[in-house]
Amino acid sequence: MIFDIQRFSTHDGSGIRTIVFFKGCPLHCVWCENPESQSYQSELLYDSSKCIGCLECTRVGTGEEISVNDGKIHIARDKINNPEVYRNVCPADALRVIGENRSVADILREIEKDLPFYRNSGGGVTVSGGEPFGQPQLLLELLQALKQREINTAVETSLQARWKDIEASLPFVDTFLVDLKHIDPEPLRKYTGGDLDKILKHFRALDRNDANVIVRVPVIPGFNDSNEVIGRIIAFAASLDNVREIDFLPFHTLGMNKYSLIDREYRYLTRLPDWDGRLYHYTEMAEERGLTTNIGG
Repeated sequence: MIFDIQRFSTHDGSGIRTIVFFKGCPLHCVWCENPESQSYQSELLYDSSKCIGCLECTRVGTGEEISVNDGKIHIARDKINNPEVYRNVCPADALRVIGENRSVADILREIEKDLPFYRNSGGGVTVSGGEPFGQPQLLLELLQALKQREINTAVETSLQARWKDIEASLPFVDTFLVDLKHIDPEPLRKYTGGDLDKILKHFRALDRNDANVIVRVPVIPGFNDSNEVIGRIIAFAASLDNVREIDFLPFHTLGMNKYSLIDREYRYLTRLPDWDGRLYHYTEMAEERGLTTNIGG
C-alpha cells in the first residue's frame, strides 16, 4: 500500500526524483511530519475547512460511520471497516482516503512519465514512507523493475526491519538514506519505539556489504539536539567504511495540522526553535571527521 507519489523532487537523492511513499511504519516518532504514513491500513482524512455541506459522505457506508451532529460532520472512526467506500465521494476533496493498494505495474506507469528528467539530471526514484521495508515484497518487486529499466534507486529507511528483507534489496538499491535519530537506546525507544541495537547492527551489516549509505539525522529539540548526542552520532557514522555523507534535517512543524485531519492529537513542539547557527556547527563537527554534509538532505 502506498499513500502518495511525489514527482519532481530535488531532495532525497541525486537529481530530479520521483518519491514513492509506502504506507505503514513500525516507529511512532512523536514529532512525525507524516502521521498519515504510520498505519498500514487506509484511513480517512477530513478537512472541515473544505467541506461544502453536500452530505454525500453520509449517503455511503452504514450510516453510523459518518453522520451530522449540530450541523457538523462527525466521523466514528472506530466503526469504519472499509474506508474504500468513501474514495472519490467528496466533490470538495474535504474527505479523502489515504492509502491505496497499487500494483508495481501501476506505480511504474506513473514513474515512467519522468524518465527524461532522470536521464538529464542524474535522478531516479526514491522509495520512502512510512517504512518501505514494512512491505518487503512490494518493495523488492518495485526495485527489481526499476533496475531492469536502469533507473537509479534510493530507499529511505530507519532500518527498523528484518535483515533478510534489507539483504534481499542490496543488488537493487543504489543509495540507502538511513535515519539515525539517537545513539542511546532509552530515548530512542521512548520517543520513537525504535530498537537501537537492531538499527546499529543493520548499519554495520550494510557496511560489510559495501552498500552506499547516507546517514540522515533529524535534529529534534528536546530529543537529540545537543553537541554530546550529535557528536556521538557523527562518531558512529565516521566509523563506517562506506559512509561518506551525513545530512542534518531540521525539525519543523509543517505536518502538525495533519494530526487533526485524522483525528489525532499532536503532542510535540508547536513552535520552531531558534537554531542560532547550531546546524552549521553540527556540519563543522562532521566535516572535522572527514564527512561531507548537507542541511536538509
